Amino acid sequence: MAPKSLDYESLNENVKKVAYAVRGELYLRASELQKEGKKVVALCQSPFLLDDPNVGLLFPADVIARAKHYLSLTSGGLGAYSDSRGLPGIRKEFAEFIEKSMLELDFFISSSNS
Repeated sequence: MAPKSLDYESLNENVKKVAYAVRGELYLRASELQKEGKKVVALCQSPFLLDDPNVGLLFPADVIARAKHYLSLTSGGLGAYSDSRGLPGIRKEFAEFIEKSMLELDFFISSSNS
C-alpha cells in the first residue's frame, strides 16, 4: 500500500493553529535598527536635508553621522546608476565586519573546545 500523502487537509488541527511570534529584546532591538536604517537611507537619498539647520530636530545625531559617513563613501551619491553590487566603501566595511565576526566566532569555538 502506498504511503498517504501529506496535505493541509490531513494535518492535525493543532498543527494548523501553530504560529511563530517573534518577541522579546531581540525583536525590539531589530525593530529599532530597522527604523534607524530607514532614517539613514532617507538622509542618504535626500542629502540636501543635511544642510537644513533643523535636521537635528527630525533625526537623531547618530543617524545624521551615519548618513554623512555613507555619503562620504560615494562619489556621486546614491541612485540607479551606482554599482549593482553595492558601493565599494560599504562593501569593504561589510566584508571587514564579517571577517571580524568570523574571527570572534573562531575564537569562541576554540575557547569552548579547550
